[in-house]
Amino acid sequence: MRQGISVIGVAAALLVVVVLGVGLLYAYRSQAPALQQVPYAQALSEIQNGQVRSAVVEDHLVTLRLNDGSQQQTVAPDNGDALARAVTSHNASDPTHPVEFSFMNGGGAGIAPLFTGVIVALSPILVLGALALYAASAYSRSRAPQRYEALARIADLRDRGVLSEEEFQREKRRLLK
Repeated sequence: MRQGISVIGVAAALLVVVVLGVGLLYAYRSQAPALQQVPYAQALSEIQNGQVRSAVVEDHLVTLRLNDGSQQQTVAPDNGDALARAVTSHNASDPTHPVEFSFMNGGGAGIAPLFTGVIVALSPILVLGALALYAASAYSRSRAPQRYEALARIADLRDRGVLSEEEFQREKRRLLK
């Protein structure tokens, strides 16, 4: 009876994990991006109109901090050259409200977010795989007779005269390996 409860318990736990995993994956996928993505032309226009406080270019990704405190991102196809010209032009025409501008050296930092994203995407599969392996091992352990129980059975058979001493010793060596 205990074996049936164990298998049912593992199956129920696996079902709960699957439901929670799917729910978490759905919640993760339905999140809005952390920063609003805007077209490159819009970013240039906002700089020229004086709506931008600072711009940081890292590789081809530009992060803009607007005067209202919000942030936006855009992709600079020219590595920020047109952006640098727009900032220089704006700062020359309005020196009282300059736009801070900087280039950051990515140095391969694009790999870490990609790796993290892959790990996050694969984590439900890894958890389900680990649970399936655990359930399979628990099931096989509960189904296989324990060594000492089997040893007691063959000793009982020896005591009743069903097995000879030689057969008992052979089975005993096999079980205790």
